[in-house]
Amino acid sequence: MRKFILYVLICGFIVIGTTACSKDKEYTLNIKLEEISSITIDTLAQEDNIKEFSDKNSINEIYNIFSEKTTNVESVNDNPSSPDILYLIKFNNSNDESKSAYVYKKGNKYYIEQPYNGIYKITEEEYKTIEKFVK
Repeated sequence: MRKFILYVLICGFIVIGTTACSKDKEYTLNIKLEEISSITIDTLAQEDNIKEFSDKNSINEIYNIFSEKTTNVESVNDNPSSPDILYLIKFNNSNDESKSAYVYKKGNKYYIEQPYNGIYKITEEEYKTIEKFVK
């Protein structure tokens, strides 16, 4: 009987310890507005179909789509898998460095994916804002 009680207690501690420590990781887009000097959007549909924006209004409007997004879904790829429509967004800084993220449509859903960071849901309206800049 003592072995059974000891066994139940040990199993209970293992279950409690495992569930208490297995918290979902939360991902955020690691892009800061103050570091952005320009933004490029590539439709990836044709060669040289890249548009660059360096005015503050455009930068703010595009950045606002990306700001304060969080997710528990990790990206484990270089780029999104099987999107219907895909845009590559590059946030460039004054040191000629950039951070990239993809905006895409898959089915009737819209996403931002930052490779090896996270996959974030966005609204159709946010997606159409990006489309507006490339059309």
